[in-house]
Amino acid sequence: MSLVTLQQQMQAAVTAGGVPPGLSGNARGLEVYRTAWRVRLIEALRTNYPALHRVLGDAAFAELATRYLRAHPSQRRSIRWFGHRLPEFIAAHSDTLPHPALRDLARMEWAVCLAFDAADFVPLAFAQLAATPPDAWPTLVFTLQPAVALLELQWSVAPVWRELSTAEDPDRQVAPPERLDNTILVWRKALSPNWRSIAPLEADLLRAVAAGECFGQLCERAVASAGEVDAAATVGAYLQQWVADELLVGA
Repeated sequence: MSLVTLQQQMQAAVTAGGVPPGLSGNARGLEVYRTAWRVRLIEALRTNYPALHRVLGDAAFAELATRYLRAHPSQRRSIRWFGHRLPEFIAAHSDTLPHPALRDLARMEWAVCLAFDAADFVPLAFAQLAATPPDAWPTLVFTLQPAVALLELQWSVAPVWRELSTAEDPDRQVAPPERLDNTILVWRKALSPNWRSIAPLEADLLRAVAAGECFGQLCERAVASAGEVDAAATVGAYLQQWVADELLVGA
């Protein structure tokens, strides 16, 4: 048996159970590795979902993490990315959890997590826009930075996330979120993840930017979606905000 084969079988024994062929010695030693592996992955989930952990508490979160680990074992070399399917797992098992808003809370936390680790970029500057000839504006196409995410949520979890993320008391209790259809924009500015709630028109325009629509099409969309009289001014105001927030990387 080659060393590579033995290593692969040992890995399977630790992560999936069972004893690999050729393993000798006390089986309790193998169980130590299995336990350490589970504990480390549960710790990784707590790191990636701190607000969810604080809402559920140690015991309930550990139970959720253990069930998730059985259903979706880690498949990547880095445990930094462990937990990407937790929101959908929560949605599929919502009847076993204390509140249906936990899925939205998990989605928001994971998006903030991804924003921090997104690829570096050079933000679009106001000087670049100022240098654009007037006749080029109708066909101007913008590009969103890699960290941008638009989350369509059913619960007002953003205030809960804010309170739990800033509270120094780990036992602080927060009011349950309200049922509310809302859109959260998540992105990174400099080295810090950011988020804010946005209006339906801005969400619609950002989705259009992501789809490659030009400035002229954005203005047409503003008219059709919100009946804006001066669509160019409305889209221009959003554009100024996006540049200030470093949402765009090029034109």
